[in-house]
Amino acid sequence: MTEHVHTISRRHLLNAAPAAMVLAGSGIGTAVAAHAPQPDAELTGLCFEYQRLHALAYLEGNDAWEAAHHESWQVVDKINDLAPVTQAGHRAKAAVAVAQMEENRLKDGTWMGGTDELFALNMLKDWLGEA
Repeated sequence: MTEHVHTISRRHLLNAAPAAMVLAGSGIGTAVAAHAPQPDAELTGLCFEYQRLHALAYLEGNDAWEAAHHESWQVVDKINDLAPVTQAGHRAKAAVAVAQMEENRLKDGTWMGGTDELFALNMLKDWLGEA
């Protein structure tokens, strides 16, 4: 049985980069007037937090990777409960799905998931412009 290695790879960084750009473009991390709440602000904030934790979980030499990985799944549970209403929200949530599904790929690029999951992954990446 092949063991999953929890190190950050160029693939993990490349997968997180589009999500970070989506989140940056959605207004997360910028000052927003208190009287103008942004649609999907909670969702995109949680998606940003997931991407941060996911990258931390796969950071080479991180002794606390397991805690970060567990915490990222707790964030996913919250993300699952929120329905996006803006394109930025849809893109942020899709980027989280891509990051999760990429966990089915071994360090050498071998796909370990099912063909249905690979199809869904490729469709999401096409939609996000990552193909």
